[in-house]
Amino acid sequence: MIDIHPCECNHRRLSSPAVWRSAPLLLCSAVESYLQASIDQSVSTAEIGDLIEFVFPWTGLSLWGVYVGEGCVIHFGVGDENMTQKACRSFLQQMVPKSKGDHVLRKTRICTQRITEIKVPPGTWIRVNNNKHNLVPSPQEIMKSCCETFLHQEFKYDLMNFNSEHFATFVRFGHAVSNQIPFKKKNEAHKDTTETLQMIMQQRMETES
Repeated sequence: MIDIHPCECNHRRLSSPAVWRSAPLLLCSAVESYLQASIDQSVSTAEIGDLIEFVFPWTGLSLWGVYVGEGCVIHFGVGDENMTQKACRSFLQQMVPKSKGDHVLRKTRICTQRITEIKVPPGTWIRVNNNKHNLVPSPQEIMKSCCETFLHQEFKYDLMNFNSEHFATFVRFGHAVSNQIPFKKKNEAHKDTTETLQMIMQQRMETES
């Protein structure tokens, strides 16, 4: 089961019409220079519900978010840790029991953040990538409800069982999938993670009904 920890977040609520209004993302060379990243032209025309991939150089790994309008993504802690912390987390999870490794670094929260404010290493390629998962996207209203359900919640990050790609694909497709995990079948949903997230969604619906 996924560990869930409610937390506070200072970002605007996703229910705000301004956040969900689709608008072009204005990019400039100064921002790109600051980020030391390459931002693909596809990001400037991103639509709500698109998957945004942050492709890290050399590692073969990516961080994922879902576009929610006005240059923002909802993501699983992309901006919560610097790259040293992320590297340490991944190393600890592989080299020591997960319970001990996870205690060393803080848990990760789901928040919204501007793409241009997310911490990335030099050489990162940022792009819209809706074609990596051979799945049918959910209706936009379901994506919105999913985002509002999980925003402000805190989970234990787990590279193999619940990472940023699992969360982003659940929002877009309703299935928690991560194709960047070695030796895993492509486009295969993580059963336990998908069921847990579906259960959280169902509980929210029952609470509001």
